[in-house]
Amino acid sequence: MTVAFGLLLGASGGAQSSDIALAVDDGTRVHPIARLVDGRWVSAAPCTTGDSSSTPGGRQRLIVSGGLVAKDVRAVGPSTPEWLRLAPAIGQAFERREREARLTTDRTARAPRAIDWIYALDDIAGRVYYFEASRRVPNASDDVDADTDPPGTIRIAVAGFLRDGREGPVSIGTKSELRWEQDGRPAGPGRPDLMPLGTIKHGDRSVWVMKGQSGPSSWFTLYEVGDATRTVLTARVTSC
Repeated sequence: MTVAFGLLLGASGGAQSSDIALAVDDGTRVHPIARLVDGRWVSAAPCTTGDSSSTPGGRQRLIVSGGLVAKDVRAVGPSTPEWLRLAPAIGQAFERREREARLTTDRTARAPRAIDWIYALDDIAGRVYYFEASRRVPNASDDVDADTDPPGTIRIAVAGFLRDGREGPVSIGTKSELRWEQDGRPAGPGRPDLMPLGTIKHGDRSVWVMKGQSGPSSWFTLYEVGDATRTVLTARVTSC
């Protein structure tokens, strides 16, 4: 993955239940994620028994303490006026990221591009959006044996944040990656690559809390979003 978000990882450490600053309630139990130590986020995610991805399908809720304030984000519906207003800015951010990561070729440029997901934070300081978009490029060749090398599609995925300004949405950070998907499966992602669980406020700082999932592996990533975007922590859920 090529990442444009700046990276700052805190040192890992255990957390007692009394000093947990950030956790997720999945409807069955509360999972610690992170805590603040001297102004820095550090992982508080313990190991889990069994499959770390086996959480209920219902909504997951942020639990905070120690002066933190949690706020929900909302999904923006496809083809709504808000979605259509954001589409040009997302397209420009996508194309800029493709050029910066050198992902553009004559072949990929002809492939269709789609906006997959948009989420919004309605904040008194201004509205912020998280988006995921992708371009799907068929990876077909006449001399490939379909039995040993099944046909697939290369997915160019770009995600990022937009801040709503007086002159319209402005990009404040993007990242990109390439993925290979076997043909014959549903086109497009069935869920966001990173699911926004909500945001937390600490002083004048706003942090988006995201959950990632890949097979049995899951993790939580915290993005501090302001005039720019930076990663402040990635806490991986591991098996005991």
